[in-house]
Amino acid sequence: MSLLRPVSGQQAPTYPNPAADPSHHLTGGEFVKDLGSDFAALISTKSIAPLVVGTAAYGIATIPEQRIESHFSRGDVWGVWGNPGSYIGHPIALGGMSVTLFAISRKSTNRKFRSLSYSLVQGMIMSPALTQPLKFGFWRLRPNGSDHFAFPSGHASDSFMFATVFAQHYGWKAAIPGYALAAYVATSRLEERKHHVTDVVAGATIGYLVGRTVSRRMRVGKTSRFGWDIRPSGKGFVGTVRVELPYTAN
Repeated sequence: MSLLRPVSGQQAPTYPNPAADPSHHLTGGEFVKDLGSDFAALISTKSIAPLVVGTAAYGIATIPEQRIESHFSRGDVWGVWGNPGSYIGHPIALGGMSVTLFAISRKSTNRKFRSLSYSLVQGMIMSPALTQPLKFGFWRLRPNGSDHFAFPSGHASDSFMFATVFAQHYGWKAAIPGYALAAYVATSRLEERKHHVTDVVAGATIGYLVGRTVSRRMRVGKTSRFGWDIRPSGKGFVGTVRVELPYTAN
């Protein structure tokens, strides 16, 4: 399939969000408003099922957690096979890839590809914005004792966000390799003793929620349900912020 042009003879899916429209000139203000709407869209009934599954998986992961950590504590279990995971799932690598795809997509007329790249850029902002405060809040010690930023796993969150966005846009053919690679990245963090099992489960849940949310909103015609405004008032300024909740998308 071509990323730059729709496949001839096939019905292209509809992505009515203006950011996917090749004729639309995207502004910085629209990008910020869309980002705010993406955060607001996390608070949705559509997030309940993934949260329930993620919470259940977290609970189940606590059972073998100590045994798995004991297994990896014996040393470099995977050898060189575990090293690529730390680089593949690094935020600089995934962030650079998302920005590159976004830049390429601006010259594309394929609405699906434009939607994909826009979702990835938005997701790469949202994922760290959610995981980093949690790291400071929970202050969980890593298995290797290097610092207290174990929970949740940022590598897992970013990798599963990427996999989910590709899966939402290109179906199971992208989902299988995408989630397999994300699972490898998450497991490699266990092998390097950077995270506990529950850390990567929590990170994967966050990544899935973010990826699904940003992708879902590209199928929504309206650009934003979030707004802000700053205007002069007397000797200063008055700012207003608007967020419409609850937010659900079809």
